[in-house]
Amino acid sequence: MNKAAMGRLLRGTLKNGQVRVLMCDTTNMAELCRMTHEPSNVCAAALGRGISAAALLTASADDPDSTNLTMTIKGGGPAGALVVVAHGRRLKAYIDHPQVELPLKANGKLDVGGALGKDGMITVVRDLGMREPYVGQCELQSGEIGEDVAYYCVVSEQQPTLCALGVLVHEGRVISSGGVLIQPLPGCEEETLQELEVRSMLFGDVSAQLLQQPLEEFFSDCFKGLDPQLLEVEGLCYTCDCSRSRMERALISIGRRDLQEIIDDGKGAELVCNFCHEKHQFSTEELRALLEAARPETPAE
Repeated sequence: MNKAAMGRLLRGTLKNGQVRVLMCDTTNMAELCRMTHEPSNVCAAALGRGISAAALLTASADDPDSTNLTMTIKGGGPAGALVVVAHGRRLKAYIDHPQVELPLKANGKLDVGGALGKDGMITVVRDLGMREPYVGQCELQSGEIGEDVAYYCVVSEQQPTLCALGVLVHEGRVISSGGVLIQPLPGCEEETLQELEVRSMLFGDVSAQLLQQPLEEFFSDCFKGLDPQLLEVEGLCYTCDCSRSRMERALISIGRRDLQEIIDDGKGAELVCNFCHEKHQFSTEELRALLEAARPETPAE
């Protein structure tokens, strides 16, 4: 059975509905992700930030429960691509080269931007259950993820956004992880926007704040004087939904010729999930059955 870890998502508004605020605490989720992939500290931070970013982006959808979202960051850095998948409130993540080590930045922070790189793109695929998924893409700004997500929202979704993400790793463990996403809504006053810019320093170190107080207190303290209204707090879950049937579909999808080559090799096949590392073994006989199941029907004469 796949392991699971829970997180929390807060929804709120400011100034009588002028601004939407989303906040998340993904500490336990990021720690389970770290335990699964055994990454370096900098890659653990990248994974934690990615989980928070995808949770916030999914929550910003009109119908988050039915939204399937895949966020991919490819910046040309030594850690390779970061991929986070969200099915409603359930998330999972992986990074290509999780053991990459980098020195700390001059300010003592983990160099997530150096690990992921910034010479590339952030791509967000939103599957809303329509005929075709929506694909948004823009150039990376820093590879630090928070700034890149905010820029993506402005460029690809035409939604002004402030986004702050943070992960604290101590003695090899994730001890705090979370994020804040703020979006002014139509009719938002200029004075409110200016105040948000001033307040941005308060939520910039979100992981440190979450060590000291729960989301609800963080929200009310951070936005005191802006009429903060807490709407609801929901659960998040980090878990992998891979299954043998999903792996069977993956084998069928590689095409008949490639599948036949694996069968002819006579050694069977082993598929490993990128997200949870669970291994799925298929014998040659099972592969033949899959090939037969994928065989197109003979047209009636």
